[in-house]
Amino acid sequence: MIDVLRNILQEHDDWRNNCINLSPSESVLSPMVKEALKSDMGQRYYFENSYKVQNGISYSYHGTKHIAELIKKGEQIAKDLFDVTFASLYPLSGHMAVIGAISSLADKSGTILTYDPMHGGYPGLDKNRMPKYLGFNIEYIPVSLNIPEKIDLNALHKLINSIHPIAIILSSAHTIFPFPVAEIKALCGKECLLIYDASHPLGLIAGKQFQDPIREGADVIVAGTQKSFPGPQGGIFLTNDHGDQIRNVEHFVIVDNPHFNRIAALTIALLEMKLFGKEYASQIIRNTKAIGAFLFEMGFPIKYQNLGYSEAHMCKIKIFNGYKKFSETLEASNIIIDTAGRIGTNEMTRLGMKEKEMEQIAKFMKRIYFDREDTEKVKKEVIEFRNCFKDVHYCF
Repeated sequence: MIDVLRNILQEHDDWRNNCINLSPSESVLSPMVKEALKSDMGQRYYFENSYKVQNGISYSYHGTKHIAELIKKGEQIAKDLFDVTFASLYPLSGHMAVIGAISSLADKSGTILTYDPMHGGYPGLDKNRMPKYLGFNIEYIPVSLNIPEKIDLNALHKLINSIHPIAIILSSAHTIFPFPVAEIKALCGKECLLIYDASHPLGLIAGKQFQDPIREGADVIVAGTQKSFPGPQGGIFLTNDHGDQIRNVEHFVIVDNPHFNRIAALTIALLEMKLFGKEYASQIIRNTKAIGAFLFEMGFPIKYQNLGYSEAHMCKIKIFNGYKKFSETLEASNIIIDTAGRIGTNEMTRLGMKEKEMEQIAKFMKRIYFDREDTEKVKKEVIEFRNCFKDVHYCF
């Protein structure tokens, strides 16, 4: 059985190392970040503050001085990178960071506004999923009729005045344009917590190429750390004015052991982005615009040509009859896209690809879909092409 398990792991690695991955939700780790994930810290416990019960047992751990030092350094690098006064690396995922942010709300009976999953909103905030089981009432933000990735501010203003939400969560799995954060904060006021879910654009925000949510009015940033931000699977909190509020839910509410090897790996990724993030993020955006333009020119129904296709790490293809079969055929040729029409450039950018490589990828896709070439023939060429890009860039 152990040989079977080894083979599964090896076959997965071999296959993915020979694929062009256009999923916007994934990235590759640098060698140093991967090394940190193997740290002994992953087997240890650490409490910054002892857990004490009056006249009862007290819990704390010895042998943790290096973990304590690491956390402080990681938080400081995050604060410097995102220019905030508070950062927490404790969430195990972006989802857990969202749970933490809404759990920190004093009023649990009010309504939260967020993006409708029908229009690309984060599925974890579907009113029949996580919010339902935590007892939160969810209503959906109105969007532009023709561009559902953009918010209808006039309709939102009316809705806010009608229901007086306790929080607005800007959370979309299709974040291809910046949110109008300043305008939304002006509409919802100080009493409504504005939470910006940066899970998708976090790497672009770190590279100063997308938007600056805190400076524009967001109260709290929550995010996953493995999409355009090339860190390990995990989460992060960032804020200026709500640090105590977040700290209250950080430990023993959303997480017990936050996996300190992950925090070590995330700290290295944060430092990489501090030093190399601007170059990395700007190349991602250039690549996204390039692949969008090349695919459009080749006849694919890529959205928003008049808006430059995207300002982020992904562009969108309009779902057409046979799209599912199209994506499956691409996968058979070692090109991975998702079933939602998102085409991401972050992973391939991190492996050193630039605009001319985006043109080659578009040509592969055209040959598969329009020219109906044999998938095995194209697959061999895809593997040869991909094998020229084995090293991770924008890192130590």
